[in-house]
Amino acid sequence: MLALLTTIWSPVWAHDMSRSESRIDVRGHEAHVALKFNLLAIPRIDANGDGVITYDELDPAIDRVYALIRQHYVLDASGPAVQVVLKRYDISEGHVLDLNLIYTFPRDIDELRVTCTLNQLEQPDHQHLISVDFGGDIHEGVLGGPTTTVVFKRGGPSYFKTIASFLKLGIEHIFTGYDHLAFLVGLLIVTTTAGSMIKVITSFTVAHSITLALATFDIVILPVRLTESLIALSIAYVALENLLGMRVIERWRITFLFGLVHGFGFSNVLREMHLSRSHLALSLFSFNSGVEIGQVLFALVALPLILFLTRSRWQLRIKPAVSLIVMCLAVYWFVQRAFLT
Repeated sequence: MLALLTTIWSPVWAHDMSRSESRIDVRGHEAHVALKFNLLAIPRIDANGDGVITYDELDPAIDRVYALIRQHYVLDASGPAVQVVLKRYDISEGHVLDLNLIYTFPRDIDELRVTCTLNQLEQPDHQHLISVDFGGDIHEGVLGGPTTTVVFKRGGPSYFKTIASFLKLGIEHIFTGYDHLAFLVGLLIVTTTAGSMIKVITSFTVAHSITLALATFDIVILPVRLTESLIALSIAYVALENLLGMRVIERWRITFLFGLVHGFGFSNVLREMHLSRSHLALSLFSFNSGVEIGQVLFALVALPLILFLTRSRWQLRIKPAVSLIVMCLAVYWFVQRAFLT
């Protein structure tokens, strides 16, 4: 457990995976692509190392950047494009490259194959989010890890692809969401029975499902900085309760309260994707199901280990030691999120 927690002393947004995205608008024999990608992933772009890319830095390197994008982002419609035109490029948020490309094919596009290996430029958990519009027939998908290619067909069934993509995204979000894992560890380290674990996990699930849906459908939205800071404080509070051996209210009740906050954190992933309204409910359900599967898998692995350790001769040291590590992580994340970004 110590090894697990000490390896996740991690970035400011502890559950943010590396992401890029593309929106493809199919118009006859042309595919109009709007692509977003992190420029900081490309070597020698940030000349002064300040983490901000200016046009003075990008303009001389745009040909090299464009060549890399063309190499790692490929469209095929019953054959390669006969022409690819770079229409426009901009910088947003100080480091995000916004590219507008037009791929021209010999005939009208009814089937589009997208191959994305941008993860070779980014970190290993990089994921590319894709939305393809066949004249109002919208398809969505997620590429990452070993999955580098996806095929979209006009009028073809896209529901199963959407379910599979967002189910996978939800599971991966949990296992790369180190702050959420730290929160679960803080809860489980003082859990002594399967019944109490079920109550805690169920409470957390119901709570974050509520706010995840509210935020994704733009009903209730909290600022990202506030949400992430509150998540860190919720982890610190659980760890503090463990260290002091006290409970203000029952653990499942406080878990429900903090689960509401974590749901807003989960929603940031889906909100950043600007999903189409037609698939939003399905994407939300699939993503949330993936999150739950990830939580259950983690709990099934972690709880037996925790029960073994807390019932061993080291039990008097294990609970406070793990809780202290969780507390340190939470304080670090809070300071980073609230004051240093």
